[in-house]
Amino acid sequence: MAESITTITDSGQFEELFNKYFSNRDVYLKTKSGDLKVQFLGFGEGNVAFRIPRVKNAPETVVTLTHTGDSTVYASLKTLERKEDTFIFLPLKIQVVSEKRREERTSLENAAGKKVLFVSNIISQSMLQGYLDSNEKKVAQVRERITEQLKAGFQNIRVVFINETRIDVRMKFFLTSWSPIFVRDLRAKPKEAESKSFNFFVNEIYAKDYKLSSKKEFVSEVSVPFVLRNMIPYGYIQANNTSEMTENHLTVIKRLATMINDYFLKINLFVPSEEKFIVTDVSGKGLGIVFRDRRLMKYFQKNSQVILDMALPDGHRVGMGVVVRNTVFNEGGFIKVGLEIAHIDALSEVIYDEFLQSL
Repeated sequence: MAESITTITDSGQFEELFNKYFSNRDVYLKTKSGDLKVQFLGFGEGNVAFRIPRVKNAPETVVTLTHTGDSTVYASLKTLERKEDTFIFLPLKIQVVSEKRREERTSLENAAGKKVLFVSNIISQSMLQGYLDSNEKKVAQVRERITEQLKAGFQNIRVVFINETRIDVRMKFFLTSWSPIFVRDLRAKPKEAESKSFNFFVNEIYAKDYKLSSKKEFVSEVSVPFVLRNMIPYGYIQANNTSEMTENHLTVIKRLATMINDYFLKINLFVPSEEKFIVTDVSGKGLGIVFRDRRLMKYFQKNSQVILDMALPDGHRVGMGVVVRNTVFNEGGFIKVGLEIAHIDALSEVIYDEFLQSL
């Protein structure tokens, strides 16, 4: 989170600021796909020039950025003209965003005596969606099995998978929190320990689920996510009743969600990618990987979740769930992706920490 933001719109200061922050530094152009490495060429006559490789046209306005110390400096620019790979822009504003220093990463590139590290067995959110789409019959059979087992004890049953909707309020919730939704009775005042989750459900889930909220007879709910390898949620079971629910109802749905998750693993519904990716840097909170083939970007959509295994030099493998935070397009065609570690099991965490201490 930014500690402070300074915005400069006085054109009389632009030349000094560009020379101070952008000269002789790594500079990037923000694009929809990621950050493209560019070169600051200079400032003159109120305009600024950048060399931008492999780009024929630029949008009407663009943003370039660079890093200095604990700050990130953004320049908002209006496109004026292009000559081969040189683009001329009119600066509109510069923002200096001060942030707390991020954890330093240990570079593994060109390090003498250090073996090359790879990550493999990639399973991404987009892959999960593709596997669910291509196995429609098996998924439908699972949905029927769940409905059949629950219809005697619950009046309303839904089984939703991540490939079926992008706006489902429960799926959005489960992508950030794996905690089950458990509402005993909407008509009764919740216990003090449950009041926060109760209020969240009423305001963020129930109020936005118009189909459910229009059916006033349903007064309780249990919803439990399916979570692949305890790392990526990919669907959930929702059950509602016209009467109060207890922990027994919650236990039933949890057990069924676990059984279905185990079934998908047993039939190998979700097959990891065979590609390997070189690790460029590591830290306790994240890592960077690099590759050339732009087609592989499909695995690493910004802010999406990914499961991977890292093979360490001593033969150990570390499994982790990561979130894609940034993508940088470097000269020479290399694509670097920054990944934040979101989930790691206890044993893998110990092994990974020991590896970091050995560097």
